[in-house]
Amino acid sequence: MKIKLISTIIAGILVAGCGSDSDSDGKNPDSHTLQAFDPAIINMTVKYDCGENKTGTLTSRTAHSGKVTTKDENITADPSACSFTFTGDENTKDVTNGKSMDEVTYTIPKGLAQKDQLVTASPLTTYLAKTLNGAPFTEAAANDALVDLGLDGLVNNARISDVTAIFSNIEAVIDALPSNSKDRGTILATTMVLSDTLKSLPPGTPIDEIATVTKKITASVTTEYPFYPAVGTEAPTDEVIYLDVKETATDVQKAPDADVKLPDNVPAEPVPEETKPVPPPTGGTGGGNGQDPNG
Repeated sequence: MKIKLISTIIAGILVAGCGSDSDSDGKNPDSHTLQAFDPAIINMTVKYDCGENKTGTLTSRTAHSGKVTTKDENITADPSACSFTFTGDENTKDVTNGKSMDEVTYTIPKGLAQKDQLVTASPLTTYLAKTLNGAPFTEAAANDALVDLGLDGLVNNARISDVTAIFSNIEAVIDALPSNSKDRGTILATTMVLSDTLKSLPPGTPIDEIATVTKKITASVTTEYPFYPAVGTEAPTDEVIYLDVKETATDVQKAPDADVKLPDNVPAEPVPEETKPVPPPTGGTGGGNGQDPNG
């Protein structure tokens, strides 16, 4: 497999066939598109809270692209008033590698979603929402979160120019980086580690402790796999893997001064592109079709 194909596995497949351009990028005044990304995640359920008792669950789960589109007027009237919670179950997977995302929860803080713009739920937005603790999104808070997680160097060195974009549309930020870029590996490794850390550490874990555990494990991952999820130290090879570092995160929390022991890697097994999301377990209450055009 060539490097170009590796890039396709970790990024390009996520944007294939999203139906009409207006729905897939959120630029439709009568609908709004959201995405679950770490990279793209299929079969997450989405709940929203737009204040003033405007709450509900979208009528479909996220599709193979990680996206779900809704025409719910509670959301389309003013997306910035809404916060969102994405939840995984036994059907939920990372489409690029087949990793189970069961019981994973991602949140989008109020103020990040904007009219006519895609908005992404990711480990980064979840961490940011925890730091905001109910307050609305600000670019200053986003900058602070990147500092906490060790990603501020990407902005300071101008390799990422839009701080808000890494939270609102991280897929576009990653796609803009060369396929053989270590910066791409750093972002993907950080989000993977942060996702597992958020899931494995006990509720109420201090936010700075989450960041410390994430940075320490990420440093080990990027040392061994600088082009994560591709294997290779000088250049990405044709071997694409994933890691599950939930137990590692627990170990690092218990013994922060000990060396990090990474688990064995697992070969990536992408979810077939034709895979459709399963119906929500209890049916949604959100208006509209609630589904990415190409499911």
